[in-house]
Amino acid sequence: MVYCIYHHWKMRWGEEGMEDINQGILLYKSTPNAVLIDLRDAEDYAEGHIPGAVNLLPETIRERIGMIAQKDTPIFLYCYGGMRSYQAEALLQARGYANVSSIGGMDRYDGELEE
Repeated sequence: MVYCIYHHWKMRWGEEGMEDINQGILLYKSTPNAVLIDLRDAEDYAEGHIPGAVNLLPETIRERIGMIAQKDTPIFLYCYGGMRSYQAEALLQARGYANVSSIGGMDRYDGELEE
């Protein structure tokens, strides 16, 4: 299963990795009613996260995603390196969320952080 996900991820974004998270944040900021979800652990989130992000752990996303009632709500996901956000994107799409985007990882983010 992990190999399959990694292979699909590599096919989608290539050897260099995910799309530019900085471009994804610009899109998030320009999208009305969008939700930004940080999938890193609580400690990393507390040390600094993108302004406006909500922290959800990947292992709790199945239970807590119900906080977003409208399945057409624009959802932008990020984590540390991009793999967990890609997995969460697939999970949410399988649950009927139609407007979900994995925008990559914090390891490439150049913008402002809040604690």
